[in-house]
Amino acid sequence: MRAVVIGSGIGGLLTSSFLARNGYEVTVLEKAPYIGGRFTNLNYRGFGLSTGAFHMLPHGEDGPLAHLLRLLGAGVRIVNSEPKGKILYGGKTFHYRDGWKYLSWRERARAMKLLADIKRNRLPTGEEAEMSGREWIREKIGDSEFVDLFIKSFLGWADSVLDVPAGELAREIKAALKWGGPGLVKGGCKAVTDELAKITEANGGKVLTRKRAEQVDPDGKKVITADGDELPYDVLISNIGVRETVELIGRDNFDREYLKRVDSLRPSEGIKYNVALRGKPRVGNTVVFTLDTERINGYNEPSSVSPELAPEGYTLIMLHHALQSRNVKAEQRKGIEDIHRIFPDFDKEGEILLIQTYLDGNPVNRVASGQTVGDFPIGDVYIVGDAYKPPGGIEVDGIALGVMRTLERLGLGSFSEWHL
Repeated sequence: MRAVVIGSGIGGLLTSSFLARNGYEVTVLEKAPYIGGRFTNLNYRGFGLSTGAFHMLPHGEDGPLAHLLRLLGAGVRIVNSEPKGKILYGGKTFHYRDGWKYLSWRERARAMKLLADIKRNRLPTGEEAEMSGREWIREKIGDSEFVDLFIKSFLGWADSVLDVPAGELAREIKAALKWGGPGLVKGGCKAVTDELAKITEANGGKVLTRKRAEQVDPDGKKVITADGDELPYDVLISNIGVRETVELIGRDNFDREYLKRVDSLRPSEGIKYNVALRGKPRVGNTVVFTLDTERINGYNEPSSVSPELAPEGYTLIMLHHALQSRNVKAEQRKGIEDIHRIFPDFDKEGEILLIQTYLDGNPVNRVASGQTVGDFPIGDVYIVGDAYKPPGGIEVDGIALGVMRTLERLGLGSFSEWHL
């Protein structure tokens, strides 16, 4: 069986590793000169930045990506965060559990009941599932400024949007209750994608860079590259997005209703700030949800687990916010103001290394959380990556859940215990 994988992001390489391990003749096509997509390291002025992600897995060593890496025997070390999260609110940074004190006794009781219901899989359905997630939380808990700001911060950090449907938010909360909080990857994102490429190649697969897929012929079952090569396939895995895959195959091969759903998909977009601070880590291996800010939704310190990601005497900070307008310069300006708000002595002890904006053809996620078009309608073609995250799946753990679904459809495993 021949498999062609378009795109060497985390979804493509994760799938290619399992295909190669199961006897497929695998070829991975990557248009860039490097592998990993938005999940690898970017060496910049002695710092190990990332091409997109935060060197972190949202559910650490207990989540779906870590599970798949263990099945593959991947040599990747993930260090769970402790605490799972911190909160910046009212000018103070504190353990997330201390946030309960900002709720009234009535709000606390209602919040605990809601969490218990979600844990028991009592999730919103029908019209309730489609309503605003933040409005749903307000209805369930009460009109708490603290709770709303926390949900906004969480969604901005995890999904790069400021609201999702209630059904999606409930499943994201369920995932956090089920699998716990985040964890940093020792060595950063590159440690994961390099290991997956190594596993693919060790099992006979090829990972080709500077190799762009130009067209897919679904009748002849072949991929035509920009330099004229024709690669036949029995299974095609696309890691480049739903809309982009439709364009490769040709819109004439799809019915009008499906194209309408594809055209309605919207990406999530955001800005990442890479910051150097002099001295030791401030908060360690955790995520800080920033409720006091106008734009920044959260930040972490990857060098607290991987000191090699920063020169000696420095700490690497990564901050992120979901875009609220298309005026990128204004958005960046507000983000920089927030950085000074978070770190009052920033002018003395820090500097901004690099600002990365993710929108248009290079968004945070090609399909924002809470949207779906279902399975791809062309036979033997499967979508993986940030355009195919099942409900409740966030960041790379959401990508891993999508890969699990694909592996199940290919008869390469059963992952029902991971369904949300």
